[in-house]
Amino acid sequence: MSTIQDQFNRVSKNYDAQRRYLIPCFDDFYQSCLPLVAERAAIKNVLDIGAGTGIFSQTIYQQRPDLHFTLMDISGDMLKVARERFAGLPNFKFIEMDFSANPIAEKYDLIISALAIHHLEDEHKAVLYNRVYQALKPGGLFINADQVEGRSAGFDEFYKSNWKETVNRSELAPEAIERAFERIKLDKFARLETQLKMLETAGFNDTDCIYKYHNFVVMAAFKA
Repeated sequence: MSTIQDQFNRVSKNYDAQRRYLIPCFDDFYQSCLPLVAERAAIKNVLDIGAGTGIFSQTIYQQRPDLHFTLMDISGDMLKVARERFAGLPNFKFIEMDFSANPIAEKYDLIISALAIHHLEDEHKAVLYNRVYQALKPGGLFINADQVEGRSAGFDEFYKSNWKETVNRSELAPEAIERAFERIKLDKFARLETQLKMLETAGFNDTDCIYKYHNFVVMAAFKA
């Protein structure tokens, strides 16, 4: 994870400006979970795992400014941007920590993650999903917006090559494109079905994929 930490420390200042170029389905990707959150008035506190600069938390905050947010990330520089984003708001706190190597100390109503868990090997994904389940209160909700491996080699290659073509055609500077392509070498995608099964094995009683665009997906899982 130290390599990932270094990569994201370096890109932290430009991370937000590059997101819409690197996530072709940006709005739907981050907003598809909002109806699930909106209908759960009992939610009080949120943990954002691998929060980065706080984009996912901001999306939910804009709908539910009453919630209390804890943003956790391994990159101090990314969290520095998040602190600036939410400066002056009393319902935000920040934890610099490797979420893959440490238990989750508190209990939450909602745990979210975006584009973070795909950096873990499959066995570590399964361990994290167990920790997330244990950290959720009864009736809690977990939302993971991430990238997954295609169901076949053909579709996986299509998703990856199409994404690269889209990024190459974007307005990103060549240096930024090169760095993005370098970062994806650290990715460890797993199939959607594999991860839904991991969530069920962890104890979640109701799981599904609520959004999919190529290999960008949003998974949701409820704890009874």
